[in-house]
Amino acid sequence: NPMSRLSAFIQSWRLKYHHLPWFRRYEFLAPAAAILVLFAAAFLPPLGRPERAGPWLVVAVAYATLFALVITVLSRREKPVLLKRLASLALIAGSLWLFYRYSGAQWERMQEQFFNLEALEGVWPLYWRGIQMTLGISAVSAVLAVSLGLVLGVLRSLRNPVLEVFLAAYIDFFRALPLIVSMVFIFYALPFLGINLSAFWSAVTALVLMNSAYEAEIFRSGIESIPKRQMEAARSLGLRPLQALRLVILPQAVRVILPPMSNNLVSLVKDTAVAYVITVPELLTRARHAVVWKRNPTPVIVSTLIYIATLLPLTRLTRTLENRSKRWVKR
Repeated sequence: NPMSRLSAFIQSWRLKYHHLPWFRRYEFLAPAAAILVLFAAAFLPPLGRPERAGPWLVVAVAYATLFALVITVLSRREKPVLLKRLASLALIAGSLWLFYRYSGAQWERMQEQFFNLEALEGVWPLYWRGIQMTLGISAVSAVLAVSLGLVLGVLRSLRNPVLEVFLAAYIDFFRALPLIVSMVFIFYALPFLGINLSAFWSAVTALVLMNSAYEAEIFRSGIESIPKRQMEAARSLGLRPLQALRLVILPQAVRVILPPMSNNLVSLVKDTAVAYVITVPELLTRARHAVVWKRNPTPVIVSTLIYIATLLPLTRLTRTLENRSKRWVKR
């Protein structure tokens, strides 16, 4: 019967949560949240920055109550993860909503200056061509940087005293050299030495030189993280050093280096924006041209949103790879 089932459910609920303090129980949290909503609807001042202390006190009480309820949920391990996430989102949404209502900011003027959709008319083809150029530079630079970094990392892991001098000088120099200086030198100075590169390949060369230095250190640290007995066991089975490195060491090292390597590739995509200094028509350059054309900074804001939309999946992939790498290392 439904009533007996309900009674059994309530009894099991109380047996599970009877040890909790009264302010942590759902019987208190749910009505408290409802009362907070009613209080906000009835007593919060109207839109605009309050000029007296009384309305500010009401706002402070409402926010402090919301903060206390959220902390009550987040501070207990027994609470479901979904409820904790909803509580966190409620705190963020409440903070943004209160800031919107009572900060006194000129939202209409801000929308006109930075989020004016009329300023985007005719700009989308420029964005498309800019995205193609950005992704092209990123893809070519990433492949070359990882390949060169792998070679440099393997060579440095050999600990050859002669190679170590040159490899250390290369890696330290290009890690310390600002990317914008490298691009300007390659594009504007190398022609005087008889080396003429287009703007595209100048940007790619600068990105490869800098990122290969970082990738070399990532590969070196990954290779050195594998115990030496792995190499000794491979050599005892008759494998030559390069075979042991390719078949035994590198497959294990790749799992360790994937997270930092992914982070570096995300940074590489963002660094393509520096290519505007050598007239590469990538996304940011196209957006700057649109700003001059429309006399409004909205195109730059939209280009920023495009960067975020492009890089968010990569950052999430990086996080996933990092978690898998941690589980593999523990095993």
